[in-house]
Amino acid sequence: MVNSAQAAEGYQQISATIQRSLGRKLIENVKPCLGNVILDLGCGTGELSAYLAELVGRDGKVVAVDPDIARVKLAQKTHGGISNLAIQEGSASNFPGMGSQCYDVVFCNFVLHWIQDKHEAFKNSFQSLKPGGKILLSYGDSLAIMFERFFKELIPENCNALLSKWHFIERAKIEEMCAAVGFDIVKSYDVKSDAYVFDNEEGMIWFFWASSHGLFDPKLIRKDRLDRKS
Repeated sequence: MVNSAQAAEGYQQISATIQRSLGRKLIENVKPCLGNVILDLGCGTGELSAYLAELVGRDGKVVAVDPDIARVKLAQKTHGGISNLAIQEGSASNFPGMGSQCYDVVFCNFVLHWIQDKHEAFKNSFQSLKPGGKILLSYGDSLAIMFERFFKELIPENCNALLSKWHFIERAKIEEMCAAVGFDIVKSYDVKSDAYVFDNEEGMIWFFWASSHGLFDPKLIRKDRLDRKS
């Protein structure tokens, strides 16, 4: 049985590379002001939430939510001492202040592809922003080729279940959804990320397991399949 706490710890480690570095670049585009109130939608283990809390200062506040309770608990344990950061379980359809126009910024970093009902997510985000508020959004529009290939080759028994958890959509459609609920798109651009590189097979398996909320089960991998990847 998958240990969700270990998967959360694994995610905390692997997110230090692509997700966290690109998240910081995204934040630089807006430069949150002192006193801002920010919703971090899909905060994971809270590292970027803590960074945002530092930027808005003691007079500001960051509300960080994530549906993965194991990640939330780890975020609370790691960053619980930050007075202007509140971390709790939540989602795009259920978060504190939803619909109340209380946020200056809704921050959503590499989360949208996990959300099936994107229309609802944008509607809830827009209705929760103060007049003139902004949404900062980064997302993948397709699954990395290596992910799907490795899923099919290493754990074909669980491949379809894994692939069904992602809900990718092209950027043009996302922009249509944003416009439909009232967002003015100030800036939209492509980001090129570095290729995934693993030191060994164990590191590769750990990455897929942690990044997929534990759905990539190492117990399903047979040695002969790994041998074919070598």
